[in-house]
Amino acid sequence: MRKISLLPLWRTLGLVTLVALTAGAWGSGALTASAAGSSSSSKIVTWAEGVNATPNYISPMTSLDYFATTNLSDFSEMIYRPLYWFGNNGSPTLNPSLSGAQLPVYSNNNHTVTINLKHWVWSDGQPITSRDIIFWMNLLEASVSPAAANIGSLQAPGPGWGDASPGLFPTNITSYKATSTYQVVMQIKGNYDPTWFTYNELAQITAIPQHAWDRTSASAPIGNYDMTVPGTATTGALAVAQYVNSQSQTTSTYQTNPMWQVVSGPFKLSQFQSTGFVKLVPNPRYSGPDKPKIKAFEEIPFLSPVAEFNALKSGGLTIGYLPTEDYSQLKTLEHNGYKANYWNIYGINYMWLNFKNPQMGKVFSQLYVRQAMQSMINQPQIIKDFYVGGVGNVENGPVPAYPSSPKLNPFISKLEAGPLVYPYDPARAVSLLKSHGWSVHPKGTTVCEKAGTAANECGAGIAKGTKLAFKILYVSAGPIFINEMSSIVSTWKRYAGINMSVRTPVSFGNVIADESPSNPAWQLDYYGNGWVYSPDYLPTGEPLWLTGAGSNAGQYSNAEADKLIKLTDTAPTAASEIKAIDTYENYLTRQLPVLWMPNAPQQLTVYSSKLSGIVPQGVFDEIYPENYTIS
Repeated sequence: MRKISLLPLWRTLGLVTLVALTAGAWGSGALTASAAGSSSSSKIVTWAEGVNATPNYISPMTSLDYFATTNLSDFSEMIYRPLYWFGNNGSPTLNPSLSGAQLPVYSNNNHTVTINLKHWVWSDGQPITSRDIIFWMNLLEASVSPAAANIGSLQAPGPGWGDASPGLFPTNITSYKATSTYQVVMQIKGNYDPTWFTYNELAQITAIPQHAWDRTSASAPIGNYDMTVPGTATTGALAVAQYVNSQSQTTSTYQTNPMWQVVSGPFKLSQFQSTGFVKLVPNPRYSGPDKPKIKAFEEIPFLSPVAEFNALKSGGLTIGYLPTEDYSQLKTLEHNGYKANYWNIYGINYMWLNFKNPQMGKVFSQLYVRQAMQSMINQPQIIKDFYVGGVGNVENGPVPAYPSSPKLNPFISKLEAGPLVYPYDPARAVSLLKSHGWSVHPKGTTVCEKAGTAANECGAGIAKGTKLAFKILYVSAGPIFINEMSSIVSTWKRYAGINMSVRTPVSFGNVIADESPSNPAWQLDYYGNGWVYSPDYLPTGEPLWLTGAGSNAGQYSNAEADKLIKLTDTAPTAASEIKAIDTYENYLTRQLPVLWMPNAPQQLTVYSSKLSGIVPQGVFDEIYPENYTIS
């Protein structure tokens, strides 16, 4: 969910370690309201945020450093609606009724696409027009232009764009223009399947309020700075992008900055605190079909799973999650007026390897090394020992297995139902290393003895004496998660002498920041769940594995993978699209651009039995508080 930065990133296995709260700390009564609902707060829904993963970026144009569901699905998308909405009653498909535009119309042999807006309005009563779409496109072009150096880093002159892929949107648009107040016409460079183009390219567009944001500083008047040369990314557009980015990074002013009060979604921001507390209230001018029925939606942070679970037990949360270590308490919670539902996501899970690390990048580039490491990740045992309720599925590759019904999900993994491509087999791992010139020292540190590029040597760029000793960083997400990671690290060393130096576990945001292009020093990173397919909703891989893609944090590069990914983008029919995705999946599964990790439901959601409208939960990690009602 979301592109360029990949990470998309989810709440970690429901084992969240969050920022603490005590009753009344926010002055909103958030943790004093009964789950059953009191007369004073029955219209306020309180929702537990995810693991050390509090929102910290409000603009929907988001760089790699902020490209996470905590900022998008769980925050900005409730106030700034994407042009096309995906997620349809549990199906990973386009939802026309919640989209701000009619279905796109393709013509000219699919080289022209026409977008007709639905005449919705901003929260200040101004119409959402084609000018707002042009404004997004101009800022987006500026953010991915060569002038925007260090794209994706905190120092970028513009925000960058977490969903950028080389040669794709917006650079595969040769021109775009407003042909009327509510119509935009774009000319497409290249031959693409319209379904793919809608799901993975047009899906990246969000209308943003040109009449409120088009300035280069707080003191500058609103103008047309983005249109210095109409329809092109210019220094004017770059300056506006830089200003919007700077305001979005200044979280201390979210609550008072008037630019964030002009919104298109069902909610407006009412309160924001540095600890991560968020209060959203209904936008009375929301144009969509589902008007909010609650008084407020509050996102509550916690320091630990213990604090969150205590809030559930006391009836202080409308919606929370059950930490793995407290799974035995489910029946008690149900007895106290809660229901439970597994939140399954259309995504995949993996551990990143940095192929450009100066010390270990050449080692990671050897497929046999990745195969050895993958063969010592005991996915079925991890699910049994560490996942809430022992529920989860093994991960075989880059295409999701959920939803499993072809009726709900035509683009379903063909590998997930079968046996693991790389089953748990420490003996095979040791054999692979020995046959490639390594002196294996179980419980110690394995060393390269035969440098060189022959079949029985360590491989290109690996010097004799190189040790299989890596540094790994992962999210601090509670004791169960740490135990899971400890078991993997221990297995690598016990059997194959792959010695891991564990860096102090940190917050989710810190792990994402660790993978910035400006920091080549990291080696392995893991944040508990990997990627939800959004805003590239078809699982075709370009944001993650294409050479140079913004969300390709490990900088994996493979010419054959690039070719197969591009074939998924251009398949002319639904049948050929499915075939192209299957071919791509089979190749990437075996090539291991990452280490595949077992995939659990995002969390076991626990919610008040008096709450309606929460099930089914969003398959793209999206949430729908506008549908909530409390009896």
